[in-house]
Amino acid sequence: MSIKHILNLTRRILPAITLATMAGAACAQNVVVGATVPLTGPLSLTGKQYFNSLKLAEDDINKAGGLQGKPVKFVFEDAQASNGTAVNAYVKLAQENKPAFTFLTSYSTQNMAVAPEVAKAGIPAMYAGGADAVADLRNPWMFRIRPQDSTAAVAMARFIKDELKLSKPGILYIQNDFGQGGANAAAAFLKDQGITPVGTEAYGQNDKDMSAQILSLKNKGADVILAFVYPQDGAMVLRQIKMLGLKQPVVASSAAFVPAAMQLLSPADLDNVWGVIDTYLPATDKGKSYAERFKQRFSMDADPYGAAYYDGAMLMAQAINAVGADPQKLQGYLKDLKGYQGVSHVYSFDAKGNGVHDVAIVKFAKGSKDMQFISTIKVD
Repeated sequence: MSIKHILNLTRRILPAITLATMAGAACAQNVVVGATVPLTGPLSLTGKQYFNSLKLAEDDINKAGGLQGKPVKFVFEDAQASNGTAVNAYVKLAQENKPAFTFLTSYSTQNMAVAPEVAKAGIPAMYAGGADAVADLRNPWMFRIRPQDSTAAVAMARFIKDELKLSKPGILYIQNDFGQGGANAAAAFLKDQGITPVGTEAYGQNDKDMSAQILSLKNKGADVILAFVYPQDGAMVLRQIKMLGLKQPVVASSAAFVPAAMQLLSPADLDNVWGVIDTYLPATDKGKSYAERFKQRFSMDADPYGAAYYDGAMLMAQAINAVGADPQKLQGYLKDLKGYQGVSHVYSFDAKGNGVHDVAIVKFAKGSKDMQFISTIKVD
């Protein structure tokens, strides 16, 4: 090769090397945090909530001085709506970005699928899927930042017994790990209280017509319906209950009342409906301020799922600033954590990694979609 060719090759290669070096140096100046989020597909409505919440947390952390003096940089991968995609998204984050910390989706089936990879990576991860089965894995690297499903289920059952004072509940649930787990936990609690549900009905995740199941519970004499639902199907269940003329009160799980579901409901659909939700943000000054800032920034209402991710990110920042980014030290810090006050909950992690142990009861003002806070129920 001639000297001229060598010089020409050098002129082409050196800028690329310089750019790569500069990019590497820029990454070295950031503390990288990974997050798998449903950014596209049918789960993206909820995914957008915690994507925005993590972006808000990223800004707040950096405004407060970053993580041990370095800016935090959130790197996102699209988990879409399949377990396989969620696993691939996590593996890509872990292998390519070497994050100090990770956030997983709010869907239990994805959390279950990703759990072996989290254990293999040995990086602390926070997640929001509610199924008890996730925590039952006892993965020492996974920490839940919202109530587990049995907490909400027991609260729902306790509410109909102690507050509504009804004794013939009918249970309706979406046929998956979440729905069946919630239905079983509620039925078990009621049985311990001497109450046997008059019926239990399930529907498929893709079903659009739940009228047969609703009418079955009505015909069996249900004086209240407990509904374990996701957002879109939850809205359909509440609408169909009213369309079928049922007057019985309904106590529904939290997903029925996230902003994406509320857009599908009318005030009439919410008459005599009670919600057992993760948290009621306006109940505290911190929650109210967060909700106002979130809406101002993103032009959408904040929901409890997103607030949990904001809390998780701020808690992560406290942990890293306290003990550094070493995975073992971060794991130990979170295991020992007690009484961290976030915008949505007070967090204390138990032996299974569950950080939240309370839910909120809400209802709606007559003829409106205005949510009203009733009380908080703590479940140990």
